[in-house]
Amino acid sequence: MNGKQKDSLKPDVIVKNYWSNNEVFADFFNAVMFDGRQVIYPEDLTGSDTDNSVIQESSNGVLKSISGARDSIKIHKRSTVHGVELVLLGLENQELVHYAMPLRVMGYDHGVYQKQYNENAKKVRAALEKKEKKQKRKQYSTAKRTGLTGM
Repeated sequence: MNGKQKDSLKPDVIVKNYWSNNEVFADFFNAVMFDGRQVIYPEDLTGSDTDNSVIQESSNGVLKSISGARDSIKIHKRSTVHGVELVLLGLENQELVHYAMPLRVMGYDHGVYQKQYNENAKKVRAALEKKEKKQKRKQYSTAKRTGLTGM
C-alpha cells in the first residue's frame, strides 16, 4: 500500500489476502487452539479451493444450483508414525456479529460433501457401465440402480 491510493480496496479482499499467508494462519490457530504452543507449522499447510458451488438434483429430477465460497481454508498435512494426519482449518470473516453464521458454514460443508459425492458417484457409475459392457448383460443397468445413493 506504501502511500498508494486506497479508496478502492475492499475490507473482505484485504482480510482474505492477510489470511492467505501460512505463517499468519498457523500463528492464529496455534494461539487460539493450543495456547500459543506451535502445533501447526506453516510448511504443513496447503491452500484449498474455497468454492463450494454444486448442482444438486432433487428426488423428482429438478436441478438446483447452490453457490458459496469460504473466505479461507487450509489443509494441514503431516506424516505421523502411524499414518497421515489431515485436518481442514477454515476461517470466515465478519464485520458484524451474524448469529446465523453457523448455518452458513454448515451450508458450505454441505456443498463440499455434495461435490465429493457427485465425483464419487460419477466414478462408480463409470465403473458399473464398464463392467456392464464387459459382461454384455444389463444386470447393472441404470434403470435397476435404486436407493439413496443412486450408485
